[in-house]
Amino acid sequence: MRTMIKAFAIQGFLSLIIATIVFLISGSFLYAAIFFTIILSIRMVKPTLTILNILIKCTKWYEMQAGDGVKFRKQIDTDLDICNLGSNSGKFAFSYAGTGLKGENWALGPQTLSYDYRVLKNYSGYLKEGATVLIPLCPFSGCIKDFKEDMYNYKYYSFLHPIFILNYSEDTKKKALRFVDTPFQAKPIKSIIRILKDVSIVPEIKMNEESLENNANTFINSWKEQFSITDLDEPVSEQNKESLFYNTNLLSDMISFCLERNLKPVIVIPPITKHLNSEITTIFRENYIYSFINAANNNKVPFLNYLDDTSFLDDDLYINSYFLNKKGQKLFTLKVLADLKLIEK
Repeated sequence: MRTMIKAFAIQGFLSLIIATIVFLISGSFLYAAIFFTIILSIRMVKPTLTILNILIKCTKWYEMQAGDGVKFRKQIDTDLDICNLGSNSGKFAFSYAGTGLKGENWALGPQTLSYDYRVLKNYSGYLKEGATVLIPLCPFSGCIKDFKEDMYNYKYYSFLHPIFILNYSEDTKKKALRFVDTPFQAKPIKSIIRILKDVSIVPEIKMNEESLENNANTFINSWKEQFSITDLDEPVSEQNKESLFYNTNLLSDMISFCLERNLKPVIVIPPITKHLNSEITTIFRENYIYSFINAANNNKVPFLNYLDDTSFLDDDLYINSYFLNKKGQKLFTLKVLADLKLIEK
């Protein structure tokens, strides 16, 4: 930002010098003012666009659309001790800073198990022999094959090999990378709206008991609508059975992929607030979570289930009813690493 301010100052000074020369030659203040305005406007286009792009990249909107990919576009360490895959719950669940281990959080949100596998295939070479691969699962991980909307594939164009991107096309790549690098030029009107909405100095409001209950209901109702479920205790529909069968084979293949490369896969279910936990019934857990994992886990790799872990009942560990905050993320990561005996308790 200091560089941008300096650029503004330099361009303004140069424009003023040129305008002064015009005034000395013409004797007209009006001509000088017109030249100053035109030259300054032209010279300011590039630094102005740069600042707008920087601001947009600070918005939640950009993060959801493309910002998650930053973790892959940076220089990644080799010989990693541990990584995790996953969707949003995994993204907010793990941080390896200060653990003494070389680790990477490769979760993106939203993300299907299919793309978890694609990311793993693309980046498994960064893991050392014997490294741990955490595979976090959500309550409905088994119900999604792949998102129907192609827009969900766009975020992968900036870091995944083309062979791993569904419906890959060069035209889409150009559009996707243009948005990643210069979001304002790609979507100017939307960008202005999101800057005004997302870039704010208003502090994040802590959710109280009532808002957490409402948020839990929102998640549940959204999932019911997405997967065409009326009651969580009702028998699994044919459509969801098909998806569960697909993801059972996929999870089994992921586990085999790791074992064949002397990696150590671990299935993990991160904790959730008591407000959301109370909505996840026993029958639902058996139909949609445990039977799915048991069927896929023929190799009997470790399965760490923290849904009912009393260590994570405090609402202060979450940003909403579902995702851990930075404090919760740190505590949970240490808990998982200790349970796997990767660090001392």
